[in-house]
Amino acid sequence: MTRRTLVPLAVAAALLAVPGRGGAQEAQKPEAPKADRAAERRGPTATLRVQLVISRFQGEKKLASLPYTFVVTSGGDWTRMRMGVDTPIPVAGPSLPDGKAPTSFQYKNVGTKIDCRANDRGEGYQLGMRVENSSALTGPGASVAGAPLFRLFETNLDLFLRDGQTVQTVASTDPVTGEVVKIDVTMNVVK
Repeated sequence: MTRRTLVPLAVAAALLAVPGRGGAQEAQKPEAPKADRAAERRGPTATLRVQLVISRFQGEKKLASLPYTFVVTSGGDWTRMRMGVDTPIPVAGPSLPDGKAPTSFQYKNVGTKIDCRANDRGEGYQLGMRVENSSALTGPGASVAGAPLFRLFETNLDLFLRDGQTVQTVASTDPVTGEVVKIDVTMNVVK
Protein backbone atom coordinates (compact mmCIF):
# COMPACT_ATOMS: atom_id res chain seq x y z
CA MET A 1 0.00 0.00 0.00
CA THR A 2 1.12 3.54 -0.60
CA ARG A 3 1.11 6.39 1.82
CA ARG A 4 -1.83 7.94 -0.03
CA THR A 5 -4.20 5.02 0.73
CA LEU A 6 -3.21 4.78 4.40
CA VAL A 7 -4.25 8.36 5.24
CA PRO A 8 -7.84 8.05 3.96
CA LEU A 9 -8.23 4.74 5.85
CA ALA A 10 -7.05 6.36 9.09
CA VAL A 11 -9.47 9.29 8.60
CA ALA A 12 -12.38 6.93 7.88
CA ALA A 13 -11.62 4.90 11.00
CA ALA A 14 -11.49 8.06 13.12
CA LEU A 15 -14.85 9.26 11.74
CA LEU A 16 -16.52 5.94 12.53
CA ALA A 17 -15.28 6.14 16.12
CA VAL A 18 -16.85 9.59 16.72
CA PRO A 19 -20.55 9.32 17.69
CA GLY A 20 -22.85 10.97 15.15
CA ARG A 21 -20.19 10.98 12.39
CA GLY A 22 -19.78 8.42 9.72
CA GLY A 23 -21.79 5.74 11.53
CA ALA A 24 -23.58 5.21 14.81
CA GLN A 25 -21.80 3.32 17.52
CA GLU A 26 -23.60 2.60 20.75
CA ALA A 27 -21.62 2.72 23.94
CA GLN A 28 -21.66 -0.69 25.60
CA LYS A 29 -23.28 -0.85 29.00
CA PRO A 30 -21.26 -2.52 31.70
CA GLU A 31 -22.57 -6.01 32.40
CA ALA A 32 -24.61 -6.34 35.59
CA PRO A 33 -23.12 -8.56 38.32
CA LYS A 34 -24.45 -12.13 38.40
CA ALA A 35 -26.45 -11.50 41.60
CA ASP A 36 -28.27 -8.57 39.95
CA ARG A 37 -29.06 -10.65 36.84
CA ALA A 38 -30.46 -13.45 39.03
CA ALA A 39 -32.67 -10.95 40.89
CA GLU A 40 -34.01 -9.62 37.57
CA ARG A 41 -35.00 -13.16 36.53
CA ARG A 42 -36.74 -13.85 39.85
CA GLY A 43 -38.84 -10.72 39.73
CA PRO A 44 -39.67 -8.46 42.65
CA THR A 45 -39.53 -9.84 46.17
CA ALA A 46 -42.69 -10.51 48.11
CA THR A 47 -43.42 -11.71 51.61
CA LEU A 48 -45.41 -14.94 51.64
CA ARG A 49 -47.24 -16.61 54.53
CA VAL A 50 -47.10 -20.38 54.15
CA GLN A 51 -49.20 -22.76 56.22
CA LEU A 52 -48.33 -26.44 56.17
CA VAL A 53 -50.63 -28.94 57.92
CA ILE A 54 -49.56 -32.51 58.61
CA SER A 55 -52.63 -34.67 59.34
CA ARG A 56 -52.84 -38.31 60.38
CA PHE A 57 -55.89 -40.46 59.69
CA GLN A 58 -56.92 -43.99 60.68
CA GLY A 59 -59.44 -44.77 57.98
CA GLU A 60 -61.78 -41.74 57.90
CA LYS A 61 -61.04 -40.75 61.52
CA LYS A 62 -58.63 -37.85 61.94
CA LEU A 63 -56.11 -38.69 64.69
CA ALA A 64 -53.92 -35.58 64.61
CA SER A 65 -53.53 -32.27 62.84
CA LEU A 66 -50.24 -30.39 63.17
CA PRO A 67 -50.34 -26.88 61.63
CA TYR A 68 -47.17 -24.85 61.01
CA THR A 69 -47.20 -21.26 59.75
CA PHE A 70 -44.10 -19.34 58.70
CA VAL A 71 -43.05 -16.44 56.48
CA VAL A 72 -40.90 -16.76 53.35
CA THR A 73 -39.42 -14.01 51.19
CA SER A 74 -39.56 -14.76 47.49
CA GLY A 75 -36.14 -14.78 45.91
CA GLY A 76 -34.51 -15.12 49.33
CA ASP A 77 -32.66 -17.84 51.16
CA TRP A 78 -34.20 -20.93 52.70
CA THR A 79 -36.52 -20.31 55.65
CA ARG A 80 -35.97 -22.92 58.35
CA MET A 81 -38.38 -23.99 61.08
CA ARG A 82 -37.63 -26.57 63.76
CA MET A 83 -40.05 -27.79 66.43
CA GLY A 84 -39.27 -30.82 68.53
CA VAL A 85 -38.27 -32.40 71.80
CA ASP A 86 -35.30 -34.52 72.86
CA THR A 87 -36.77 -37.87 73.91
CA PRO A 88 -34.85 -40.07 76.39
CA ILE A 89 -34.08 -43.63 75.35
CA PRO A 90 -33.00 -45.95 78.19
CA VAL A 91 -29.77 -47.82 77.52
CA ALA A 92 -28.77 -50.68 79.82
CA GLY A 93 -25.10 -50.85 80.66
CA PRO A 94 -23.04 -53.97 81.43
CA SER A 95 -24.14 -55.97 84.44
CA LEU A 96 -22.46 -55.20 87.74
CA PRO A 97 -21.20 -57.90 90.17
CA ASP A 98 -24.49 -57.66 92.07
CA GLY A 99 -26.36 -58.62 88.86
CA LYS A 100 -27.94 -55.23 88.32
CA ALA A 101 -27.44 -53.36 85.06
CA PRO A 102 -27.19 -49.59 85.39
CA THR A 103 -29.39 -47.62 83.04
CA SER A 104 -28.26 -44.51 81.22
CA PHE A 105 -30.10 -42.44 78.65
CA GLN A 106 -29.43 -41.40 75.09
CA TYR A 107 -31.60 -38.71 73.55
CA LYS A 108 -33.26 -38.62 70.15
CA ASN A 109 -34.80 -35.46 68.75
CA VAL A 110 -38.35 -35.99 67.49
CA GLY A 111 -40.58 -33.39 65.93
CA THR A 112 -40.87 -31.45 62.70
CA LYS A 113 -38.27 -29.81 60.47
CA ILE A 114 -39.38 -27.64 57.55
CA ASP A 115 -37.18 -25.79 55.03
CA CYS A 116 -38.86 -23.60 52.43
CA ARG A 117 -37.87 -21.13 49.70
CA ALA A 118 -39.95 -19.31 47.11
CA ASN A 119 -39.46 -17.69 43.73
CA ASP A 120 -41.85 -15.38 41.89
CA ARG A 121 -42.97 -16.92 38.60
CA GLY A 122 -45.24 -14.08 37.47
CA GLU A 123 -48.65 -15.69 37.88
CA GLY A 124 -47.73 -17.43 41.13
CA TYR A 125 -44.86 -18.67 43.27
CA GLN A 126 -42.66 -21.73 43.04
CA LEU A 127 -42.19 -23.18 46.53
CA GLY A 128 -39.42 -25.65 47.25
CA MET A 129 -39.99 -27.45 50.55
CA ARG A 130 -38.26 -30.13 52.60
CA VAL A 131 -40.42 -31.64 55.34
CA GLU A 132 -39.39 -34.13 58.00
CA ASN A 133 -41.69 -35.33 60.78
CA SER A 134 -40.71 -37.90 63.39
CA SER A 135 -42.40 -39.18 66.54
CA ALA A 136 -42.25 -42.00 69.07
CA LEU A 137 -44.92 -44.65 68.65
CA THR A 138 -47.29 -45.15 71.56
CA GLY A 139 -49.71 -47.88 72.54
CA PRO A 140 -49.58 -51.66 71.97
CA GLY A 141 -46.71 -52.76 69.73
CA ALA A 142 -44.91 -49.41 70.20
CA SER A 143 -41.69 -51.08 71.31
CA VAL A 144 -39.52 -54.06 70.55
CA ALA A 145 -37.93 -55.83 73.54
CA GLY A 146 -38.68 -52.71 75.63
CA ALA A 147 -36.96 -50.32 73.20
CA PRO A 148 -39.21 -47.59 71.77
CA LEU A 149 -40.02 -47.39 68.07
CA PHE A 150 -39.79 -44.08 66.20
CA ARG A 151 -41.52 -43.27 62.96
CA LEU A 152 -40.15 -40.91 60.35
CA PHE A 153 -41.88 -39.21 57.45
CA GLU A 154 -39.73 -37.19 55.03
CA THR A 155 -40.51 -35.56 51.68
CA ASN A 156 -39.24 -32.91 49.25
CA LEU A 157 -41.90 -30.82 47.53
CA ASP A 158 -41.80 -28.55 44.47
CA LEU A 159 -45.09 -26.64 44.28
CA PHE A 160 -46.53 -23.86 42.15
CA LEU A 161 -49.15 -21.88 44.11
CA ARG A 162 -51.12 -18.72 43.51
CA ASP A 163 -52.14 -16.29 46.24
CA GLY A 164 -54.70 -17.96 48.54
CA GLN A 165 -54.38 -21.41 46.97
CA THR A 166 -54.34 -24.64 49.01
CA VAL A 167 -53.08 -27.94 47.67
CA GLN A 168 -52.88 -31.42 49.20
CA THR A 169 -49.38 -32.49 48.29
CA VAL A 170 -48.85 -35.89 49.88
CA ALA A 171 -50.96 -38.80 51.07
CA SER A 172 -48.88 -41.72 52.34
CA THR A 173 -49.59 -44.78 54.49
CA ASP A 174 -47.47 -45.61 57.56
CA PRO A 175 -46.40 -49.26 57.06
CA VAL A 176 -46.43 -50.07 60.79
CA THR A 177 -49.68 -48.46 61.99
CA GLY A 178 -51.65 -48.17 58.75
CA GLU A 179 -52.24 -44.48 59.44
CA VAL A 180 -52.46 -42.20 56.42
CA VAL A 181 -50.33 -39.05 56.52
CA LYS A 182 -51.53 -36.07 54.48
CA ILE A 183 -49.82 -32.73 53.93
CA ASP A 184 -51.78 -29.63 52.90
CA VAL A 185 -50.00 -26.40 51.93
CA THR A 186 -51.62 -22.94 51.72
CA MET A 187 -49.79 -19.81 50.48
CA ASN A 188 -50.86 -16.17 50.84
CA VAL A 189 -49.07 -13.02 49.74
CA VAL A 190 -48.70 -10.66 52.71
CA LYS A 191 -50.04 -7.27 51.62
